[in-house]
Amino acid sequence: MKQFLIFLRSFLFQLLFYISSLIQAVLYLPILLLPRRYTLWAPTLWCRSTRFLLRWIAGIHIHVAGLENLPKKNGYIIASKHQSAMETVLFHALLPNVVYILKKSLIFIPLVGWYFLKTGCIAINRKAGMKSMHQLMSDACQRLQEGYNVVIFPEGTRTKPGSKNKYNPGVFILYEKCNVPVIPVALNTGYLWPKNSFKRYPGKATIQFLPPIQKGLDKHQFLTQLEKNIETACHQLSIK
Repeated sequence: MKQFLIFLRSFLFQLLFYISSLIQAVLYLPILLLPRRYTLWAPTLWCRSTRFLLRWIAGIHIHVAGLENLPKKNGYIIASKHQSAMETVLFHALLPNVVYILKKSLIFIPLVGWYFLKTGCIAINRKAGMKSMHQLMSDACQRLQEGYNVVIFPEGTRTKPGSKNKYNPGVFILYEKCNVPVIPVALNTGYLWPKNSFKRYPGKATIQFLPPIQKGLDKHQFLTQLEKNIETACHQLSIK
């Protein structure tokens, strides 16, 4: 019976999520005619509606910890663990002025890609090598100077809880060149919204903002500390 209820709630969540997303994608189209700073209303409202569905349909309660570690002034980098699709829709509902660094192919998704571009998300071509890195640095530093908070997933892709990929050097480039705080983020979302799974499991999904990483570290020191801080905190969240 328990597994049947999970399946039923997952099905209802998926159905309502896609219906809601389609309606909102069409409904908010006029917002795309406004200046960029106003277009962020669209993803914020969408993310809040998704959070509502997660709570009341899938039974997933979002718990946010460590907000005291966030700078009071906008224009910082969020370097987040990536276990689930959940965190790709959460940060707009948690933080102001959020833009994501994402793979270029996502901007070609009908309707959704228009919002990615208009809201200032930074699309990178992973196959372009150093050219992509230079473009990333330029675009990200510009967004940060404009007062946006840039979300990057250092591993580049989703990982299952308890596993990890190599932390890519792109986040260090931003740390070194843009000269803004980098806030590591640990989470346990992969237990509740697993990678490549239809099921959504009820429970408490924790998003934990960790203390900023100090300035002045070299590449090895920075990536080592970033990985250690995130992976240690994720392990602690997994055993609660």
